[in-house]
Amino acid sequence: MPFLFRCLVLVLIFGTFSLFSQTTDEIYQGIAETSYLIGDFPREKALVSFTNPGDPRQFFLRKETKAAFIKLKEEYKKDHPQERQEPFLISAHRSFADQKSIWDDKYSGKKKMREPVKDKTPSQIISLILEFSSAPGTSRHHWGTDIDINALENSYFEKGGRGETFYTWMKKNAHRFGFCQPYSPKSERAGKGYNEEKWHWSYAPLSNKFQKAWVDSYKKGKLNFKGKFQGSDFLGDLPLEYVTSINPDCARID
Repeated sequence: MPFLFRCLVLVLIFGTFSLFSQTTDEIYQGIAETSYLIGDFPREKALVSFTNPGDPRQFFLRKETKAAFIKLKEEYKKDHPQERQEPFLISAHRSFADQKSIWDDKYSGKKKMREPVKDKTPSQIISLILEFSSAPGTSRHHWGTDIDINALENSYFEKGGRGETFYTWMKKNAHRFGFCQPYSPKSERAGKGYNEEKWHWSYAPLSNKFQKAWVDSYKKGKLNFKGKFQGSDFLGDLPLEYVTSINPDCARID
C-alpha cells in the first residue's frame, strides 16, 4: 500500500474517531456516561442556571433545554397576550443525592404520601412511592432535560383550573419546541410507570438519547442501585420498567 494512501486512510479513521468522541463529549459534557445518567455529577459542570422573573431561586438544566423553554414561553405569550401569568419552572435538574433525599423521606414515612407506610412491606412502600417519585439514579430529572412547570397538581391543568389554557396549548404546540409530556395517562403506556403528570415536560431531542443510553447501561449491568438507598434491594427490575414506560409521542421527536 503506497505511503500516501496509508496516511490518508489513517487520517480518515482517526478523524472519524475524533469527531465521534467530540460528539459524545458534548452530550455528556466531559462527565463519565454512567455518572451522568444517574445524576452523580457536579451540576455546574454540565448545566446552566435559570431563574423565573422576580424569583430568586436558581434552577439548573441543559443549555438546550433552557433555550427551547425560553422560545416556548415567548411563543405562548404571543398567542396569549392577555394572560398575566407566564409559564414558570418549579423544578428542573435533581441530582442523585436530591432524589435520594426525596425517596428516603417517603420510604421512612417522614414525608407523607397517599397512605402511611406503617406496617407495609418494602415492596408495598416502593409501589406507593413509585406512583409519583423515581428511585435515585432512575429519574429523568437527573439529565437536565426535564422540567416541572407551574404546579404539581393535575387539577391545576384540567378543566376549570388556572392552567387549563396553558396545558391545552402545550398539548398542541410543545412538540414544536422539542418537548413532550413523558407521563401521559397510563392507559397510553400499557398501564405501567408513574401516574400521569401534566406538569412534567421533557426536552426529547436529548432525553431520548439519555433514555436509550440508560437502558443500554442497565442491561449491561453498569447501573447497580443495591444498597444505595432505603429499599433498594427490593427494586428488582422496576427501574427498567419505570424508565421505559413513557408517552410514545416522545420517541417521535428528533
